Amino acid sequence: MKILIVNNKFNNKKLLTFLKHEFPSTSDSTFYKALRKKDIRINDIKVSENAIVHEGDEIKVYISDTHLEQKIELKIVYEDKNILVINKPKEIEVTGESSLTSFVQAYFSNNQILPCHRLDRNTTRSCYLCKK
Repeated sequence: MKILIVNNKFNNKKLLTFLKHEFPSTSDSTFYKALRKKDIRINDIKVSENAIVHEGDEIKVYISDTHLEQKIELKIVYEDKNILVINKPKEIEVTGESSLTSFVQAYFSNNQILPCHRLDRNTTRSCYLCKK
């Protein structure tokens, strides 16, 4: 279980916006599943929807630490100055907020790394990223 307090930056924002900021590597589906199972509480009240949070609210997240703090191990297959080929882990999306692309951009401190194609979340294959 993790206990979080909402700060002013997230006052009157949606719960998932706050949680995605706190756990950037956690997939959206993990949060939606937790909402369906009522594994998230706001001020000790179980919630099943993406509610509005306010400054000072106490958020309790009952999700296993392995789901909250996913660490992605980059398996680089090939790299040169223009292309980066990575063996994409299963259960991670190529694009989006908590995606392989966002992790690679943060890892290399380069927002110009973009996917050349998309793969399904459940697919483990080589993902081609272009460096600009």
